[in-house]
Amino acid sequence: MKIALFGGTGPTGRYIIEEALARGHKLSVYTRDAAKLSAFSGRIDIVVGDLKDRDAIKACIAGADAVISALGPNGRKTRETLPIMRGLGTIISVMEEVDVRRLVQISTASHRDPQDGFDLKWRALVMMFKLTVRSAYDDIRATAELVSRSRLDWTLVRIPFLKDGPATGRIAVGWYGREKLGLKLSRGNLATFLVDQVTSQDHIHAAPGIADGL
Repeated sequence: MKIALFGGTGPTGRYIIEEALARGHKLSVYTRDAAKLSAFSGRIDIVVGDLKDRDAIKACIAGADAVISALGPNGRKTRETLPIMRGLGTIISVMEEVDVRRLVQISTASHRDPQDGFDLKWRALVMMFKLTVRSAYDDIRATAELVSRSRLDWTLVRIPFLKDGPATGRIAVGWYGREKLGLKLSRGNLATFLVDQVTSQDHIHAAPGIADGL
């Protein structure tokens, strides 16, 4: 299969690229700086552009079977409101234009799924995040709402605090307030789950939470 990857040069991107290549998938990776992907030269297709460049986004997505987006607020100061949501809006529009239906997008507990129960720990963490990084909170919420309203075959993968580390083969998956989900997740385990979703039908139109398993 061919996967179009956005956010491939972030801290998690290398893990996603390596996981997808190990499974034999072809990759088209979108970036503002091709030099950041030099380690994968010759093994992936690199498309250069920003999240406002519709033509470049279309070149990345055309011919793909699925899109994985690891895009998320990165703490850089920007005057633009909701930059990730706006970028995803263009990505979704292009996907609809070229008839690519599968979208896997990273999210957090800031977005609630209808299957969630009540979890005081996660509610408190989300409230703290909202109070301290309001612009990032708003962007995550708006992005998830945009994806969930789309006509695509989407999955929102809600993550806790990320740490560098390989896949362990143990991932807890479920709904906040219904299953016990920890506060940490290795980037290797995240990459495994994201690539799994390209072919899985288990979480279509849903937003499972994931964490490192015991």
